[in-house]
Amino acid sequence: MHCMCWIPPCAGILIRIPIKKEHENLTGTNTWVIQFIADHKDGPVYLRDIERRFGITRSTASKVVDMLVRNGFVERHTGETDARLRRLTLTEKSENLLADIRADHEAMEAVLTKGFTQNEKETMLTYLRRAKINVDAAFAEKQQKKERSGADG
Repeated sequence: MHCMCWIPPCAGILIRIPIKKEHENLTGTNTWVIQFIADHKDGPVYLRDIERRFGITRSTASKVVDMLVRNGFVERHTGETDARLRRLTLTEKSENLLADIRADHEAMEAVLTKGFTQNEKETMLTYLRRAKINVDAAFAEKQQKKERSGADG
Protein backbone atom coordinates (compact mmCIF):
# COMPACT_ATOMS: atom_id res chain seq x y z
CA MET A 1 0.00 0.00 0.00
CA HIS A 2 1.33 3.42 -0.93
CA CYS A 3 1.82 5.48 2.22
CA MET A 4 0.16 8.63 0.86
CA CYS A 5 -3.11 6.97 -0.19
CA TRP A 6 -4.85 8.12 3.01
CA ILE A 7 -4.49 11.83 2.22
CA PRO A 8 -7.26 12.29 -0.42
CA PRO A 9 -9.96 10.48 1.58
CA CYS A 10 -9.00 12.37 4.76
CA ALA A 11 -8.66 15.80 3.19
CA GLY A 12 -12.38 16.57 3.44
CA ILE A 13 -13.05 14.98 6.82
CA LEU A 14 -12.94 18.16 8.86
CA ILE A 15 -15.36 20.07 6.66
CA ARG A 16 -17.87 17.18 6.76
CA ILE A 17 -18.09 16.92 10.55
CA PRO A 18 -21.71 17.84 11.25
CA ILE A 19 -21.29 19.44 14.68
CA LYS A 20 -19.80 22.73 13.53
CA LYS A 21 -22.01 25.75 14.15
CA GLU A 22 -22.35 28.21 11.32
CA HIS A 23 -20.82 31.58 12.10
CA GLU A 24 -21.34 34.68 10.03
CA ASN A 25 -18.74 34.84 7.23
CA LEU A 26 -16.32 32.43 8.94
CA THR A 27 -14.68 29.33 7.56
CA GLY A 28 -13.14 26.64 9.73
CA THR A 29 -9.70 28.09 8.99
CA ASN A 30 -10.86 31.52 10.11
CA THR A 31 -12.03 30.10 13.43
CA TRP A 32 -8.61 28.49 14.01
CA VAL A 33 -6.91 31.83 13.37
CA ILE A 34 -9.27 33.58 15.79
CA GLN A 35 -8.59 30.94 18.44
CA PHE A 36 -4.83 31.23 17.85
CA ILE A 37 -4.95 35.00 18.43
CA ALA A 38 -7.11 34.50 21.53
CA ASP A 39 -4.73 31.87 22.91
CA HIS A 40 -1.77 34.26 22.55
CA LYS A 41 -3.23 37.41 24.12
CA ASP A 42 -0.36 37.70 26.59
CA GLY A 43 2.02 38.63 23.77
CA PRO A 44 1.68 40.38 20.45
CA VAL A 45 0.50 38.32 17.46
CA TYR A 46 1.70 39.37 14.02
CA LEU A 47 1.00 38.12 10.51
CA ARG A 48 4.28 36.17 10.56
CA ASP A 49 2.98 34.24 13.60
CA ILE A 50 -0.08 33.18 11.61
CA GLU A 51 2.18 32.12 8.72
CA ARG A 52 4.38 30.03 11.00
CA ARG A 53 1.62 28.47 13.07
CA PHE A 54 -0.44 27.35 10.10
CA GLY A 55 2.42 26.71 7.68
CA ILE A 56 1.03 29.06 5.05
CA THR A 57 2.58 31.70 2.83
CA ARG A 58 2.58 35.39 3.67
CA SER A 59 0.13 35.96 0.81
CA THR A 60 -2.34 33.38 2.13
CA ALA A 61 -2.04 34.60 5.71
CA SER A 62 -2.55 38.16 4.52
CA LYS A 63 -5.72 37.21 2.61
CA VAL A 64 -7.15 35.41 5.65
CA VAL A 65 -6.37 38.30 7.99
CA ASP A 66 -7.65 40.88 5.46
CA MET A 67 -10.98 39.04 5.33
CA LEU A 68 -11.16 38.85 9.15
CA VAL A 69 -10.44 42.60 9.38
CA ARG A 70 -12.95 43.43 6.65
CA ASN A 71 -15.67 41.44 8.43
CA GLY A 72 -14.93 42.97 11.82
CA PHE A 73 -13.37 39.97 13.59
CA VAL A 74 -9.77 41.22 13.87
CA GLU A 75 -8.10 44.62 14.16
CA ARG A 76 -4.60 45.65 13.08
CA HIS A 77 -2.53 47.97 15.28
CA THR A 78 0.79 49.60 14.45
CA GLY A 79 3.66 47.82 16.17
CA GLU A 80 5.06 49.56 19.23
CA THR A 81 8.72 48.95 18.33
CA ASP A 82 8.45 48.63 14.54
CA ALA A 83 5.84 50.62 12.61
CA ARG A 84 6.07 48.11 9.73
CA LEU A 85 4.60 45.39 11.94
CA ARG A 86 0.87 45.21 12.54
CA ARG A 87 -0.19 43.60 15.81
CA LEU A 88 -3.39 41.56 15.47
CA THR A 89 -6.10 41.65 18.12
CA LEU A 90 -9.62 40.31 18.33
CA THR A 91 -12.65 42.55 18.22
CA GLU A 92 -15.58 42.26 20.58
CA LYS A 93 -17.46 40.52 17.76
CA SER A 94 -14.96 37.64 17.65
CA GLU A 95 -14.53 37.61 21.45
CA ASN A 96 -18.27 36.93 21.67
CA LEU A 97 -17.88 33.88 19.39
CA LEU A 98 -14.90 32.34 21.21
CA ALA A 99 -16.94 30.01 23.42
CA ASP A 100 -18.75 28.62 20.36
CA ILE A 101 -15.51 28.36 18.38
CA ARG A 102 -13.79 26.45 21.18
CA ALA A 103 -16.83 24.19 21.58
CA ASP A 104 -16.74 23.46 17.82
CA HIS A 105 -13.05 22.56 17.98
CA GLU A 106 -13.56 20.33 21.02
CA ALA A 107 -16.54 18.61 19.37
CA MET A 108 -14.47 18.07 16.22
CA GLU A 109 -11.72 16.47 18.28
CA ALA A 110 -14.28 14.24 20.02
CA VAL A 111 -15.64 13.05 16.66
CA LEU A 112 -12.15 12.42 15.28
CA THR A 113 -10.98 10.46 18.33
CA LYS A 114 -14.17 8.58 19.21
CA GLY A 115 -13.30 5.05 20.29
CA PHE A 116 -9.60 5.84 20.73
CA THR A 117 -7.95 5.02 24.03
CA GLN A 118 -5.98 7.76 25.75
CA ASN A 119 -2.79 5.97 24.71
CA GLU A 120 -3.93 5.86 21.07
CA LYS A 121 -4.75 9.58 21.16
CA GLU A 122 -1.30 10.37 22.55
CA THR A 123 0.37 8.12 19.97
CA MET A 124 -1.58 9.74 17.14
CA LEU A 125 -0.61 13.19 18.41
CA THR A 126 3.05 12.13 18.50
CA TYR A 127 2.83 10.93 14.89
CA LEU A 128 1.05 14.10 13.78
CA ARG A 129 3.68 16.27 15.46
CA ARG A 130 6.42 14.31 13.70
CA ALA A 131 4.60 14.69 10.38
CA LYS A 132 4.28 18.44 11.00
CA ILE A 133 8.02 18.69 11.67
CA ASN A 134 8.63 16.94 8.33
CA VAL A 135 6.26 19.27 6.50
CA ASP A 136 7.77 22.35 8.17
CA ALA A 137 11.28 21.21 7.20
CA ALA A 138 10.22 20.61 3.59
CA PHE A 139 8.52 24.01 3.49
CA ALA A 140 11.62 25.73 4.91
CA GLU A 141 13.83 23.94 2.38
CA LYS A 142 11.58 25.04 -0.46
CA GLN A 143 11.63 28.64 0.81
CA GLN A 144 15.44 28.56 1.05
CA LYS A 145 15.75 27.26 -2.52
CA LYS A 146 13.35 29.95 -3.70
CA GLU A 147 15.32 32.67 -1.90
CA ARG A 148 18.64 31.36 -3.27
CA SER A 149 17.33 31.24 -6.81
CA GLY A 150 15.93 34.77 -6.43
CA ALA A 151 19.27 36.03 -5.16
CA ASP A 152 21.06 34.42 -8.10
CA GLY A 153 18.69 35.82 -10.71
